[in-house]
Amino acid sequence: MASKRSAGPITLKDVAREANVSYQTVSRAVNGFPEVSPETRARVLRIAERMGYRPNRLAGSLRTNQTKVLGLVMSDIENVFFTEIVGGVEAEAAQQGYSVILANTHEDIERERGVVTSLLERRVDGLIIAPAAGSNRYLVSLVPKKFPIVAINRSLEGVPCGAVLTDNVGGAQRGVEYLASRNHKRIGAIVGSPELMTSRERLQGFQAAMKVAGLTVRKEWISFAGVFPEGGRRAAVKMFRTSERPSAVLTSSSRLSQGVLLGLKELGLHHGRDVEVIGFDDFPWAALLDPPMAVIAQPTQQIGRRAVRMLTEMISGSGIPSLIRLPTRLITHQEAELSLSA
Repeated sequence: MASKRSAGPITLKDVAREANVSYQTVSRAVNGFPEVSPETRARVLRIAERMGYRPNRLAGSLRTNQTKVLGLVMSDIENVFFTEIVGGVEAEAAQQGYSVILANTHEDIERERGVVTSLLERRVDGLIIAPAAGSNRYLVSLVPKKFPIVAINRSLEGVPCGAVLTDNVGGAQRGVEYLASRNHKRIGAIVGSPELMTSRERLQGFQAAMKVAGLTVRKEWISFAGVFPEGGRRAAVKMFRTSERPSAVLTSSSRLSQGVLLGLKELGLHHGRDVEVIGFDDFPWAALLDPPMAVIAQPTQQIGRRAVRMLTEMISGSGIPSLIRLPTRLITHQEAELSLSA
């Protein structure tokens, strides 16, 4: 028969009475300390689960100076690229016993500063940041020295941290090579902002591939359009409203691809018939277009998981900040059609 106990949350003492072991044994079993035999640990954990015991994380954080909570700062959660990264971060964090607090900055550097301040006040153990455009130097004075930070998608210039990025140059090169293989000679590029590392690198890859293919890079066919669809729409209308226009265009994000397609529709032009569009990010509706749109896919789940692994190793002291570049993958027009018919 179970021991009597007072009303309220189940405590370690309640579990100890039920298991007929000491409080110290239950504490060691629940917190994973090695001084408990596997058999005793398994029995204690079974009893704790049956009784509905929930660990007091606040008390634990006071003892270990860790909260087992990570701060995740996304620059644009409406962008499917970042949404999928969040899934990877949460999955990996859960496997390692961490919770995640998510904050969205809407690509606003001042909002980013505010949410980072809030997360630090909540005593998160480390930060994963997809930086907004602008100077991130505020982190140098705001964040404690040697505080664990991992940047994703874009680097944090002047801030000591780890980073998980993608091969932006190589991805853009593959996009141009694909368009050239489809006999496009007049190719434009619509990218984000010159302030963003990703935009600069993707434009660099575009220009390098155009040179290798022997194609002319025309200034009027290159546009910095910002990071939201409306900028992509305006850039597309300006670039394609004359007869002397590109037959294909590379975009640097799914949000800009969305804007470009809206701009083409406004002009009465069609993707795949009048202008072929290829862009970064494997967004779900790319395969629903007629014809389907080729994309330069980034390994979003892997980015999120690798960022968490690096950050938790930095938190535990078993790892150091490093720079990781992950490859992109070209999903071609034909592959998109196959995925649509599957």
